[in-house]
Amino acid sequence: MNFYKLYLISLCVVLTTCNTGSNKKPQRLVKHVVYLINHPEVVPVKIQKDTSYLEYLFQAYPLINIRTLDSGIHVDLKYSGKDNFLKKDFYDGLRNAYFPCEVALKICNAQSYLRQINPAYSLCILDAARPLHVQQMMWDSLQMPADKKFNYLAPPYSVSLHNYGCAVDLTIINIETDSMLDMGSQFDHFEKLSEPVYEWKYLKSGELSQQAFNNRKLLRKVMQSAGLNPINSEWWHFNFCTKEYAALNFKLIK
Repeated sequence: MNFYKLYLISLCVVLTTCNTGSNKKPQRLVKHVVYLINHPEVVPVKIQKDTSYLEYLFQAYPLINIRTLDSGIHVDLKYSGKDNFLKKDFYDGLRNAYFPCEVALKICNAQSYLRQINPAYSLCILDAARPLHVQQMMWDSLQMPADKKFNYLAPPYSVSLHNYGCAVDLTIINIETDSMLDMGSQFDHFEKLSEPVYEWKYLKSGELSQQAFNNRKLLRKVMQSAGLNPINSEWWHFNFCTKEYAALNFKLIK
């Protein structure tokens, strides 16, 4: 793996190369270091007969398969199989994680920082860009009173940052043992144990182990170092921006 430290002028070139199509006003330039990863062996994803229909849909949007930037990032989309709380495959077997270029670069920077901390660790993406029509399918599939659904899913009419590709769900995997780090609860475990805001409470009671607590802190550390922000209700979820910013600068994936 080759790492290159590029300053802002290089970042501007990269962002121009994979432009999302948004027209932004010039902003004040701030000099900072950006880590980009070059994998010469990576080739563009080819559409195969067994490819998910979402591969075709995503081609209509300014999105990028993150593994074309860093092939070391693991992808295990939980809604692309039945290993999720709804027990249904909503992504038609999709194997790749898509994001707008700016978001993908930040995740790659987080991956670079994580590998510096521990070369045996890698980010593992559990959910990425999610079309709005899939959000509707998930909402309709959840059989419970509407007032309780809000605790599990964003309703389609309110739109999720996933629907812009501006949010990522992920964890850390140990590539030497091929196992996920213990985070104290499973992905999409919608109980208070999964909520960062209650971590100290459950750490004190022993329901959250010190190791799981440390693993969550590590995940937040590497993601926040790249400018991706956690939320209080899900240890696995990180946002690139606000919904208002996403609506102004990115295309809603329908």
